[in-house]
Amino acid sequence: MKITRFLALLIPFTTALSAPAAPSLEAVTFALDSKRTFLPLIEASQQLGWPPRRNEEKGTVILNGKTFSTSTMRTLTDGTMLISLDTLAKAGATVTPQEDDSAFKVASSHRYFRVIRAGKRAEVNLKDQRLRAWEGKRLVLDTNISSGRGSRTPSGEFKAGPYKARRHYSSRYNNAYMPYSVQVTGHIFIHGFKHVPKYPASHGCIRVPYLTGGNPARFFYEWIDKGTPITIVRK
Repeated sequence: MKITRFLALLIPFTTALSAPAAPSLEAVTFALDSKRTFLPLIEASQQLGWPPRRNEEKGTVILNGKTFSTSTMRTLTDGTMLISLDTLAKAGATVTPQEDDSAFKVASSHRYFRVIRAGKRAEVNLKDQRLRAWEGKRLVLDTNISSGRGSRTPSGEFKAGPYKARRHYSSRYNNAYMPYSVQVTGHIFIHGFKHVPKYPASHGCIRVPYLTGGNPARFFYEWIDKGTPITIVRK
């Protein structure tokens, strides 16, 4: 009798130990689209077992037998298509918020995974002349930049903002057009510019392409939240 009771207690314990943890995907969010949470389409569809079919000519994606316009989706600058949790729900998934909306459970049939909303950060490397941005461990942006000549761009730890503007004109340098401006500190901005050589060429701001490469200046502006940490290093 005692052995039977011991086994009865042990079975749930061993079952819990052997149950695999749910896969986790880190989300991509946008400051200018704060009500929606996104995931890379391929990653999400693989977890749900829904191979997507994309029609480039019609601008549509078929997912779980349902057709969606790609205009409702977003893309990273490397071309990775992003799908929102709202669209996954319309395709047939069950999306359940958890932990004060910092995480979600996405399920369909016997498959499910967790979506985690992690913190954002950006780094400007003055030696490499590159800007990289992460959401959690997910690299969401990697682009060339052009910083200030003669060490005019300061290094250190900063926070985005408080000023952000889609259209901005320099009050110091001949009213120069600086689209998708994000303040770093004082008069130092990360902003779009038509001429972005892969070497320091500005008066101190950090130029980012906006006419080429999928418009990384626009992506950065729309993605980054005010207060997001920005590190500028010289190594």
